[in-house]
Amino acid sequence: MLHLNRRPYRRLAMIVMATVLLAALLAGCGKKEKGTSLPGEGEGTVIATYKDGGKLTEGEFNKYADFVAITDPQTAMYLSIPQFKEQFVQQYISQKAFAAQATDAQLKESKAQIDTFKSQLEDALKTQEDLKKQLDEKKITVDELVQIAKIVSDASAVMKTKQDEFIKAVKDEEIKAEFDKTSADYNIVTVRHILIATSDPATGEAKHTDEEALKIAKEVKDKLDKGGDWTALAKEYSDDTGSKETGGLYEKKQAKEWVAEFKDAANKQEIGKIGDPVKTDYGYHVMKVESREPTAYDKLSQTDKDAIVQTLISPKMSDFIQKEQEKLEIKVTLPAEETASPSASPSASAPASPSASPSAAK
Repeated sequence: MLHLNRRPYRRLAMIVMATVLLAALLAGCGKKEKGTSLPGEGEGTVIATYKDGGKLTEGEFNKYADFVAITDPQTAMYLSIPQFKEQFVQQYISQKAFAAQATDAQLKESKAQIDTFKSQLEDALKTQEDLKKQLDEKKITVDELVQIAKIVSDASAVMKTKQDEFIKAVKDEEIKAEFDKTSADYNIVTVRHILIATSDPATGEAKHTDEEALKIAKEVKDKLDKGGDWTALAKEYSDDTGSKETGGLYEKKQAKEWVAEFKDAANKQEIGKIGDPVKTDYGYHVMKVESREPTAYDKLSQTDKDAIVQTLISPKMSDFIQKEQEKLEIKVTLPAEETASPSASPSASAPASPSASPSAAK
């Protein structure tokens, strides 16, 4: 399946920033050495206050936002949405608080990550002119990026300790019970599909109206029903660059790798039959399930079991984070125009495949 086209310097941020939204396992900031200040600290208007006289200024938060924009541009798009910007403010303050709790052992663990981050960032700057230009335009230095990355990494080490506590408490029977609820996700499925996209996967610009895409998808299905060749038709019609050259084939994939609608069809559609077009956020898929085999629990990989454990502990982690955040008594005071609720949620330009995430692609 099609991967998001991230440059190496963007990937390297994942060392210290797995996900920026609260539902993820937070990353966060280091203990500040005496006499030092964080990038942008004290500059501009105060946009948030928190426990024990803490203040976050616009200048400091903008530096953090620049860090996110450089290291994870897909997440950074949410910063332009007022509702999410407030969440980022709360998160950044929480990260600083978590990082301040880091033990010597946690700081040592974090330092190894930061050293790697800095080294890869410096290497990227030697070959990526657009990265250097981006830093210049944002007036942010390597040292400032490393300082903010330390905030992210130190807090991550603190959160990992808590995460490990939750993981150790999970019992085998809990894992089995969760698997039983979602066993269809682990079906091994071979499927062919032809995607008629409603938007260009590279630019996000409209490609077909919903009605146009459905009409074309029905025409493709009709041709296939009449004996049309999958390889030829996929090359001619499919907007999924990850499979159009292979007759739309995705072979022996776990159903959970795909978005909900595609996964549902892969699990329920009659084997060998070309089904009616399936609608997803990408457009319409003409699908044929070639094979589908269940996976027994005792055949489940350790990676899959670990993923189930993460599912089980995720609510506990989120609850823990929320409670810790409440203790900080954060009050966000963004300008009025920045706190109004958005009329619609953003939609990033998505890869033209049914993959639930880029990492699911093989």
